[in-house]
Amino acid sequence: MLVKRTAILALAGLMPFAAAAQQDAEVKFWFKENPNSISGCIQADSAFTREHTFRMVNGQAEIKSAGGIDVKLKPIRPNVYQGTFNLGRMNLIYTADLGATPPTLVAQSQDGGCKWNAVKA
Repeated sequence: MLVKRTAILALAGLMPFAAAAQQDAEVKFWFKENPNSISGCIQADSAFTREHTFRMVNGQAEIKSAGGIDVKLKPIRPNVYQGTFNLGRMNLIYTADLGATPPTLVAQSQDGGCKWNAVKA
C-alpha cells in the first residue's frame, strides 16, 4: 500500500513537468539560400525564402508558411521535432530544434542535395 501511494504521489509530482513540455509556443523563422545546395534547388527558393512559423498547439507541433507549406511534426528528441513535406517530386524533411541556441529550422531533401537553413526571426 505504501509503495502504491508513493508511486501515485511521484506521478502527481511529475505532471507539471509533462504539462510544461507540451506548452503552446510559436517561433518565427526565415529561410536563407544555402550555397551548398545543388543548382536545381534554386528553383524552389521562392517557396522557402519567406517566413515560416513553428507552432506548438495542444501538444501538436507544425510548420506553416505563406507559401502553402503546412507540415505536421513529431518529436524525435526532447525539443526537436521532424516532419516531411512533398514538394512535387521532392520530399523534404523539416527539422526544428527548439533546444538549440538560437533555435534552428532546417528543410532538406531526403538525399541531402537541397537544403535550406532558417534563422529565428
